[in-house]
Amino acid sequence: MRNRYKQLTAMIPPRNRRGAFMVLAFFCLIATLGFVAFSIDTGNIALNKTIMQNAVDSAALAAAMEITSAIENAPPTATDPTAYAREQAKLTAVHVADLNGIFIDPNIDVEFGLRSYNDQTGQFEVQWGVEPSNAVKVIARKDNDDSTAPDAKLPMMFAGVLGDEKVRMQSEAIAYIESRDIAVVLDFSGSMRFDSLFRWDSVSRLGADAIRGNLRQMYWELELADGQLGTLDHSNPDDPNSPIDAETKWLVVHGNPPTPSDPQIDVTFMYDDALVQSDTAFSKVELKFGNRWQTFANLNATSGTFSGTGGYSGDNIDAVRVTVEMAGSSGPVTQRDPTVTVTVDPTTNEVTASITRGSLKKFKIWYTDGSSEWNYAPTGSSYTISANASKTIQDVKVYRTGGYSKKFYGFDSLAGSDYVETFTDDNAAVKEYFGLNGVSYPYPSGSWDSYIDYVRSDSDVNRGGHRETFGGISFMHYILEQKPYHSQTPALAKTSHFPFHAVRAGNELFVDFLSNLGFGDHVGLVSYDQYKRTEMVLSEDGQAIDLSADPLGDHYASIKTIMQYKQASHYYARTNTGGGIREARSMLDSYGRGGARPTILLMTDGNANVYENTAGQNHLQGSFSNDGYYSMPPGFDWSLLEYPDGSSFYISDTGSYTSRSRIFALSQAYQAAEEGVTVHTLAVGAGADRDLMKAIAWLGGGEFISVQGDLSVADLMDEVEAGFYRIAALVPPARLADPAAATP
Repeated sequence: MRNRYKQLTAMIPPRNRRGAFMVLAFFCLIATLGFVAFSIDTGNIALNKTIMQNAVDSAALAAAMEITSAIENAPPTATDPTAYAREQAKLTAVHVADLNGIFIDPNIDVEFGLRSYNDQTGQFEVQWGVEPSNAVKVIARKDNDDSTAPDAKLPMMFAGVLGDEKVRMQSEAIAYIESRDIAVVLDFSGSMRFDSLFRWDSVSRLGADAIRGNLRQMYWELELADGQLGTLDHSNPDDPNSPIDAETKWLVVHGNPPTPSDPQIDVTFMYDDALVQSDTAFSKVELKFGNRWQTFANLNATSGTFSGTGGYSGDNIDAVRVTVEMAGSSGPVTQRDPTVTVTVDPTTNEVTASITRGSLKKFKIWYTDGSSEWNYAPTGSSYTISANASKTIQDVKVYRTGGYSKKFYGFDSLAGSDYVETFTDDNAAVKEYFGLNGVSYPYPSGSWDSYIDYVRSDSDVNRGGHRETFGGISFMHYILEQKPYHSQTPALAKTSHFPFHAVRAGNELFVDFLSNLGFGDHVGLVSYDQYKRTEMVLSEDGQAIDLSADPLGDHYASIKTIMQYKQASHYYARTNTGGGIREARSMLDSYGRGGARPTILLMTDGNANVYENTAGQNHLQGSFSNDGYYSMPPGFDWSLLEYPDGSSFYISDTGSYTSRSRIFALSQAYQAAEEGVTVHTLAVGAGADRDLMKAIAWLGGGEFISVQGDLSVADLMDEVEAGFYRIAALVPPARLADPAAATP
């Protein structure tokens, strides 16, 4: 080639060769200008493309964050929390794009859609134009031929050289809010019923009247058929046709039916008081305390309330004996044998003893209250003394010189024609008065005698003012405190006992919110007490639910139904908080979806007091072997639990079972966080371990919500529901998606 060039140039005269270089230079210049124009315009396109992409990325994220804000601030009653945010999200996208120098048309360049999980493909996909919305697409265009329009095509600086003056450009971005896989971990321990009992701490915070009102409401929620409690729940236990109520009543023991000669007497037992009522005036009332009696004599009344005095003040009355003086009853009462005669005048309490041979030496008098006295004064064959006029003489023993003695019994029951009747406060009397004889106890565990004994002796019942009163309120207290397990009293699941009922209502609001939100959040339910379990199956009262194939899903209605059949102390009474977190971790690991945010919502009202070993056995089991599994992982940095305000969480004593239980819960939360799980916590009531729950949420990057323990029942309901709602609304922050992978 080089030789051919030399041959051609050799043929041109030297003067004419100068023009050839001019032509060559011209063509080279054209090529150079083309390359320069291409480079400059290509750089301009790339720069504008970057600016446009940054603008739509920012606009899409800002619009999605507007939806996030709308969810967090929407009222619980909102059926579509994103509905009223979409227009604002459009304006936000336009504003953010404009700040980046890019124009977008909100009517055509901002689109909303729903990102959800496709069970068939196992992937998350976006369907555009579907509500509710958790995804936003923002498009920036430069395609308008009008050079004065804000979306005009991009002009080329040297396009005229190449023949193309403008370039059409477009960028788009998709931002979305992640769906969550949420394990709701709820405390089912015994303390979840304490606010409905007359415990000292509950009474001091809520007041006995509030607790009584709650127990009254719970009684009605049992929905017992008339007759299942005999007449215990009737306003007049003597009348099975009287109105039904929940109030408690004292035991009334009716005396023998009246006759033309005998009176009608009724005694109402009120623990340390007894109300005696008679249709004929009574002259004497005796109260029995254990094996001793106290007498109130010289009476003339048809009604009166009596209680122990002196050493018997405030004591429980076990029985009452009432004496009514009938006509002609003032004559003496005499007992005799061939040698001795003893006469007692019931009006004056004078005792006269006579013997036929020998001389009197002494005699002893016993009273019906168990007391006794000696008299050493008598001499001769006959003697009269005045005994204690305030007591009733029961027995007399006479001693004669020479060693002879004779005891005479039962003067209290032989008092001429006086009418004497004894009334006893025992279980048989209670069952008789309240119509419980022949009535089966209504639940799997318990008995009428157990209930009666409980009402007589329980200190909490006494604190509430219901000692030895029988009816719906005290019966409700008995089953809630003494028979709380589902196996013992399944009907308790229908009642609003606290704080469990508030948590149940909060959980219902929680799943309803997620259902209305429609972002494809999956929910699973874990309960814990001494043990832990995933709640998957319900077969009761015609309900048939089985989530065992997929316990972490969008089974919102099933989760609500399962909770409706649960109660405090449903299985056991202790508190294995760490076990609950451990079970949640296992469920998320086994059933969680790739591309969903794993989340735990942990709730408690008490203190962790159970820990486990590697095999999952808890320390209360007989087969438990302590392998130190409860400890924090090796090398754990405790400075992670230093809060921004300078405070910190620490456990000084690691040897007690309570400290080990707290460490176990903390270690499970830490491991969950290491696995990418967000952990939110909700502490309810005065007894909750707020320090531990705050530390767990801090480690888990979640929200700690504290519901105080000095609230009324109504306020507790509101605060717990607000706590569940708050956590339900804490959707993950918006993220950018690959537009190519976001659309099915």
